[in-house]
Amino acid sequence: MSLRATCALLAFGLVTTGTASVPAATVAQAGSAFVAQDTAARTWTIGSAGASLTVALDPSTDFSIVRFGSDNGHAWVSGTTPDTVINVGGQALPFGKRTAGFVYVGATTLVRGTTVQLDATFDLPKWRLRVARHYAATSGSPTFETWTTFTPLGAIPVLRDLNAFRLTVPAGRMRWVNGLRGEASDIAGDASFTLRQQDLLAGERLSLGAAGRSSEQTVPWFSIDGPGETFYAGLMWSGAWSLNATRSGNAIDLALGLPPMTTSLMSRVDGPHAFFGLVPGGPSEAAAALRTFIIDGVRGGRPIEPLVTHNTWFAYGVAVNEPSMRREIDDAARLGAELFVLDAGWYAGAGRMGASDFYSGLGTWRVDSMKFPGGLRTLATYARQRGMKFGLWVEPESVAQSTIGAPGLAQEKWLAKVNGKFGSSATAQVCLGGNVARQWVYDRLTQLIDDVRPDYLKWDNNMWINCNRSGHVHSATDGNFAHVNGLYEILAGLRARYPKMLIENVSGGGNRLDLGMLRYTDTAWMDDLSTPATVVRHNIQGLSAVFPPAYLLSFVMEGPRETLRDSPRLAASFRSRMLGALGLSVRIGDFDANDRAVMRSEIRSYKGLRGVLTQGTHTLLTAQAAQSEAPPWDAVQTFASSDLPTVLWAFQSDPQAGSFTIKASHLQAPVDYEVLTVGRWRVGKATGESLMQNGIEFLPLKRLAAQVVLVRPVSR
Repeated sequence: MSLRATCALLAFGLVTTGTASVPAATVAQAGSAFVAQDTAARTWTIGSAGASLTVALDPSTDFSIVRFGSDNGHAWVSGTTPDTVINVGGQALPFGKRTAGFVYVGATTLVRGTTVQLDATFDLPKWRLRVARHYAATSGSPTFETWTTFTPLGAIPVLRDLNAFRLTVPAGRMRWVNGLRGEASDIAGDASFTLRQQDLLAGERLSLGAAGRSSEQTVPWFSIDGPGETFYAGLMWSGAWSLNATRSGNAIDLALGLPPMTTSLMSRVDGPHAFFGLVPGGPSEAAAALRTFIIDGVRGGRPIEPLVTHNTWFAYGVAVNEPSMRREIDDAARLGAELFVLDAGWYAGAGRMGASDFYSGLGTWRVDSMKFPGGLRTLATYARQRGMKFGLWVEPESVAQSTIGAPGLAQEKWLAKVNGKFGSSATAQVCLGGNVARQWVYDRLTQLIDDVRPDYLKWDNNMWINCNRSGHVHSATDGNFAHVNGLYEILAGLRARYPKMLIENVSGGGNRLDLGMLRYTDTAWMDDLSTPATVVRHNIQGLSAVFPPAYLLSFVMEGPRETLRDSPRLAASFRSRMLGALGLSVRIGDFDANDRAVMRSEIRSYKGLRGVLTQGTHTLLTAQAAQSEAPPWDAVQTFASSDLPTVLWAFQSDPQAGSFTIKASHLQAPVDYEVLTVGRWRVGKATGESLMQNGIEFLPLKRLAAQVVLVRPVSR
């Protein structure tokens, strides 16, 4: 943007209709994000970073989307229809349409940090309901957040099928990412977190979604390729959701929201938040724009800072105790770990059925004094004395059935049921839609946190049912909606009460990966299937299209297809996990001095690369890594900014593979760069133009199957 244009933006927003730009008074601004009003055209515009959304919003006109597109004149959405439908009392009403009964209340704006917001409020007098449609934009990202708020006005209206948005966009190739999908399949298209794509044919419909948790089948995100631009969108929701994309001529009709359900509105409630955006370029540019939105818009500037994490689960199961954990803390500190997480097994009753039995004892919230006679706060203090933070595993949404009804513990009437059953023979799910149950969970959590004072909370969720129990505050079809909103309320309370405490998002692996959970959590465990290394790389390479790589946690661990001790591929095992948040879950004392030296070296290297990972995004340069039909090499580029090094990762899966050349991107053509190994040994120097056109050749190595280089601008 030129200086002249920048100065003009301080006084005017640019309302673009067709290809002509009309100045409109700016009424709210934060950096590049602005809201402007054009009283003559009876429109409002919200925009940021080269994209803008214009809506018709005035007492004398129906609400509609006038235009959404880039400021260079290319429109992705235009017309005279609203972008959502309100289904109340069994009637589908286009939002803001006067003949449907909507009465204009007003338009308001606000500024929160680097985010601006435009609110359009209407009443439905017939239903005694107030409906507000919100749009928010964050400086630096061409991404827009939207949602609808419903407020009853002395009645209890019945809402159906809450819709996040309905848009029609030009047809193009659709891209999405598989969810966890239970046990990962070796079939590439069905595997967890596989990047998928499809060109819809005329009349063809693509339906994606989840019936329980958000990413059980598909991550709630998609993109559409356009001529020189990429449209991307998704749902910031951690429960059931639905996307229907239907090809109609040269356009795709998009309907994103919740699956069929009914809810009685007894108090103010938000529908699911969605986001959509538009960026010049392709998937890597979309990921970079989304990252800015995530950090500054969704998280309010709270950074994602991955810590080298030692977790006890895959090494010990529930067979943990104070002496063994002190030894493991000592060993982890010597390797350079920064966070020690005591996983399941610390509470009374765990392990009655074996080393993997974490269900028994859930819901007692009582530390096992036989295992930890000094208490957990003593162990947390010991970890901090050794230079590490201390983390603790919890599963607040589940209780062991043996604890139900005990004084001070979960009561049967609070618990979720589907068709009269708990959904498990050993555990039960607390229905967080109920105020009393939700408060009980929050009180138990805060009491534990206040007693132990952990720096990090690992929030797990290993069972899920959509409660349809009668007698709860929800109906038979909106138990999922009530539970997720209750979950958000608890997480928001924890974030406010313990602003420095980090929270991990895990749900039996990555069953609940979405931007709704990312608002409250600082890292996410992807998949219990964390071996071999190709699986981990596959997962990160798919999920980093949506999430910042620093958010994605995996562990170096031993498995039937990945031996670590005295292995020539130990360093490669670490480097595969270094694409995201690096963790390890092994008994460090079982490794000899040489192996521990390799571990220390790789952890030290990770800390040197972490600045780029924390601020950057990945670009996948090959097909995804895979267990079968794998590419001989899989490669990733990590780019943050021209001020930081670019990191190139090359992984050799086929021992017979020949050399492999990576052509870097996002470099400045005339600038000189030096190429360094991860150990900071200089390989050579070349211009950005040469590195982008000719690339860097990686030679196959029998011992080290993972090669990492840094491309760093030479200081002038």
